[in-house]
Amino acid sequence: MQPQANVALNTNRWTMRDFITLAIFNVVMLIILTACNMMIVHPIWHLIGGGVVALINGPVYMVLASKIGKPGVLFFNSIILGLYYTAFGFIYFLMILAVFGALCELAMRGSGTYKKAARNAIGYGIYYVGYSLCGFVPLILFREQYMSILEQSYTPAKLEEMLYYYSTPSMVIIMCVVSFVGSAAGCLAGSALLKKHVRKAKLV
Repeated sequence: MQPQANVALNTNRWTMRDFITLAIFNVVMLIILTACNMMIVHPIWHLIGGGVVALINGPVYMVLASKIGKPGVLFFNSIILGLYYTAFGFIYFLMILAVFGALCELAMRGSGTYKKAARNAIGYGIYYVGYSLCGFVPLILFREQYMSILEQSYTPAKLEEMLYYYSTPSMVIIMCVVSFVGSAAGCLAGSALLKKHVRKAKLV
């Protein structure tokens, strides 16, 4: 039994190539996220933004998950996204995303789960629910400190608009549902793409 355990451990061990792949794909996904957030300024974006970005990034994520295929993909994705927002002063996002990254890995426990569309849809959905809650949780746990950060980053009108969505429980629930559904749809689209084009081209 011990040799089999060692083989499994070696199979799950990350290589330098895995980390480079993770970095490249995360850069692509962050560019997409940033571009969407910059181009779409309508207030409804607070409500549907997570789901739309998750849908667009879904195929990119599925190629990443398939290429690496090891535990830790979603956790490291969460840390990278958290660090990205930390660079803009939103340190609380890193803490929230780290917790959700750990939850993602719990949802992805098992052999070969990063190669399965349904399991990825669940894990990736949890990841984007965590992303959606990044604007809500700090208002509950660190309101005073978080508000001081927001006041430096937004005009009073934009801040009032944002607070309406992230301070209203029904709006937050809708955000999370839309994010999860968008994630699942993105993963299914990505899985279809993998089967039809990417694997035929021997990219994974």
